[in-house]
Order: sequence, then C-alpha cells, then structure tokens
Amino acid sequence: MPWLKFLLVTAILLVVLLLGVEFSTLHADPVTVNYLLGKTTQPLSLVVICAFAAGVLVTALVGAFVVLPLRWQVARLRQAVSDKDQEISVLARKAGRDAR
Repeated sequence: MPWLKFLLVTAILLVVLLLGVEFSTLHADPVTVNYLLGKTTQPLSLVVICAFAAGVLVTALVGAFVVLPLRWQVARLRQAVSDKDQEISVLARKAGRDAR
C-alpha cells in the first residue's frame, strides 16, 4: 500500500507541475506591482507564484507558532489523563484487596 500512496502523490504533483507550466506560458504578460517600497514590473505568473509562496509561508508560520504548541499541550494532557487512569486502577485494585 505505501507504493500506492507514493504513486498517487507523484501523480498529483505532476498534474500540479503541468498546470503551473501551462499557467506560466499563458500568463507571461508583464504587470506592475505597487508595494510599500516602490513598484516593479514582473510577469503575471511570477507575481501569482510569489503570492502563493507568501501564503504558504504565512500558513506555515501560523502552524508552527499556534497549532503546534496546542498539539503539544493536548499530548501532555492526554498523558496526564493516562497516568491518572493508571493510578486510579492501581488504587482500585489495592482497595479491592484491602476489602477482602
């Protein structure tokens, strides 16, 4: 089954690559981009790819600084609950032995 997942991911990446090449050949017209420090003229496909990359970077940063600490906290809390469950079961067994 791992080869099927690899094959599927490879096929998806090839399709995305082909669509990207097709997009960049169809949209090679230069556009002017005004930004904080000035303006520049770049091909539309490059501007779109840079905007996409910036979105990926922002998403990765949000994931790294917001989501990951929350996942770590959940893992710690689950471990604490598991420890408490084990402690309860040990105490219940001791109480059962003492009652006899």
